[in-house]
Amino acid sequence: MEVLLPINTFENVLTKETKYTKLVSMVKKEDLRQAILDASCRKFASFGYKRVTVQEIASELGISKKTIYRFFNSKDDILREIVVGKVNSLLETFRGIQDARGFAVDKIQMISEIVGTQFNEQWQKILMEVRTNAPALFKEIEGILQSKVAHAWQNMFIDGQKKGWIRKDIDPVVFTTAYIGVVRELMKVDFLSKHSLTESEVPKQVFRIFTEGILTEKARRR
Repeated sequence: MEVLLPINTFENVLTKETKYTKLVSMVKKEDLRQAILDASCRKFASFGYKRVTVQEIASELGISKKTIYRFFNSKDDILREIVVGKVNSLLETFRGIQDARGFAVDKIQMISEIVGTQFNEQWQKILMEVRTNAPALFKEIEGILQSKVAHAWQNMFIDGQKKGWIRKDIDPVVFTTAYIGVVRELMKVDFLSKHSLTESEVPKQVFRIFTEGILTEKARRR
């Protein structure tokens, strides 16, 4: 005996398949979009923003220029998305650390390491390209970094001071600025390779120097 399924059963199956197809398509599009951003970031850092063309980015990925323009209106749009995406990702990470329970000094160290490893030599080059070729964007990003990232870090520093974990005679702004400046300088590839250091080791060592000093307990007791 043949069993006939209600028409709405077939409609449900088709609907599920259609939704799945759309979902797969969305995932693939997002992967391709990110691949375009990653390739552009590498090329901008290596050869400079002005020298790199959309065609060169497309060629590296094995796609057409037309495909890139489906995602981005222009090369300027790509650069903006790279930098804004990076900053938003950092802010989200920082908010998670700031809102979590825990020792303020540990939080400061976590953010210190993230700043050091994320703003490596490649990103310093990207920011220089932004500063030179998109000054309005650079000013916007600089404002966000100063007002939100540095502010979040400094708030944790102040919280540590209030709880007696950090000396009150240390200015949070001075600490933050000095730390970032030192790490940026040491994160250059030639320094890292010359001294056999990794990008993750440098921020940790600098943080220990800033917070613990270079003297041993034996030396402090002298």
